[in-house]
Amino acid sequence: MMKIVIGFLIGALIAGFVVFFVTVDGEKMEDQSSENNNGDGRTVQGDTELMEEQGNLENVIQTSYDQGEYNLTNPLIIEDPYGTAPLTALAKFNTDEPVEITVTVVGEEVDNDISQTFRGYDTEHEIPILGLLPDKDNTVVLEGESEEGNVTESKLTISTEPLPDDFLHTEVVKSDKERMQNGLTFIVPSGEYAYAVDDKGEVRWYSSMPNSHIFKRLENSNLLFLTQKVEQTGQYNLLLEMDMLGQVSFGSYIDVSNFDNWGVVHHDVVELPDGNLLATDHDGSGYIEDDMVEIDRESGEMVGELNMKDIFPEEMYEDYEGPSADEGDWFHHNATWFDEKDEDLLVSSRHQDAIINLSYPEGEIDWILADHEGWPEEVESNLLEPQGKDFKFPGGPHAMMTLPDQDNNEDTKDILLFDNNIAVVRGDEDESEEYSRGVQYRINPVEMTVEEVWSYGEERGKGFFSFIVGDADYLQETGNRLITSGYAFDENDNLHSRIVETTDEEDAEVVYELKITGFEEGSSRQAYRAERMPLYPERWNFELVEQ
Repeated sequence: MMKIVIGFLIGALIAGFVVFFVTVDGEKMEDQSSENNNGDGRTVQGDTELMEEQGNLENVIQTSYDQGEYNLTNPLIIEDPYGTAPLTALAKFNTDEPVEITVTVVGEEVDNDISQTFRGYDTEHEIPILGLLPDKDNTVVLEGESEEGNVTESKLTISTEPLPDDFLHTEVVKSDKERMQNGLTFIVPSGEYAYAVDDKGEVRWYSSMPNSHIFKRLENSNLLFLTQKVEQTGQYNLLLEMDMLGQVSFGSYIDVSNFDNWGVVHHDVVELPDGNLLATDHDGSGYIEDDMVEIDRESGEMVGELNMKDIFPEEMYEDYEGPSADEGDWFHHNATWFDEKDEDLLVSSRHQDAIINLSYPEGEIDWILADHEGWPEEVESNLLEPQGKDFKFPGGPHAMMTLPDQDNNEDTKDILLFDNNIAVVRGDEDESEEYSRGVQYRINPVEMTVEEVWSYGEERGKGFFSFIVGDADYLQETGNRLITSGYAFDENDNLHSRIVETTDEEDAEVVYELKITGFEEGSSRQAYRAERMPLYPERWNFELVEQ
């Protein structure tokens, strides 16, 4: 077995690159970015600085490679090649004949290996290695198979550092691997480390760049990742598109001059059918969390806007007296979903206890899922009528999504969401805060009706109640649901996040459960959402960018 050691030159450049990224001053940033200021104190601009730094790094890697002779049994191994994903590495080598490469990271247990085959026969290879275990001399197996079926194998050792001292603790409560959806569970934080665990709860990937709320896989298989342009400010204002190694291919920076809080891009970003991004932000008006900007995927600049103050009557924001009214947070837009089938937009408003269906980009209201109490007359006709005796409207909801057709009826739309069950300005005060749940509603926009068809969480009571944050995902392969109660207290009053995967049956059964601890009240370290995804994306042909 072979021990791989990184060259000092590459390691030093990686370290310098990371420090430069988080300490770059604002003046230099603007010099290297195209800027769009819309006159309201908000700037949306493309940001290429990180890509330029990575280009310098890749030149060093290529130079090191050119100066040696590297093959499958003696590859060049670059650990954490971009300095932002410590449990990854890159193997670069050539082979005499075209071969197809399979890489395997050997797990702690027999059934926890992580393998990936990179399809296609070639003689030059740049192979991403994902799924290394922390604080371990990892065994990594490289296999090259020729078109004739001849196999060459090489075993390597890649050593990793321990997890950071302030890393969250993940405990597996239940794990029924045979009934789970395939993939790792990615924990998306309100702040700090985004990370992924396997079915045993072992951390197999994390980013050392701070992350908040935005972590999702795009159509091209890259990650959309929200981080801080300048770490000392604590503001999450830089959107990046990058791969699982940390190679960045797009950046957009948003600044709101009269907004000093942490979440400049605050809760959600969705990819539109044309590839542009629609991000929740603030318009600089003094009201917050009620605006969205469309960001051009090429330039990183703002090309459109949709503001809730333009959609709803003035009295809704001018007369709002609920939570955070002194901050102008009358809407608290915490989730967005674009439904490609109907080509419309779903938005979640925590402070209005509502899910709203809109046309985009026009912003015309189709329907509102919310308790009927206290709405202005102008929108009363948009309110859905509940059906069934056991129906409950959501309270302070999060993270709605549309589901595949559930009832063979083109007139209906099923949505899944996390119902925090807190009556912010309307709803059932008696039932409020007794539990939180994942819930599926069936909406008929033709008849303007809604019925409740599935839920999970009520039976767990206050131990599953999350005052803030939460998520509910439909898992396509199994029909299971992945539900995140991100800010809950257990029977001993200990704060934690809880992630459960359940079946879709009426009496849902838990097949996987995580309990996450190690954060304090007010720290914004809780799990905001959770995603189930393969560690290696379906389509990924990694290559160093030629300079």
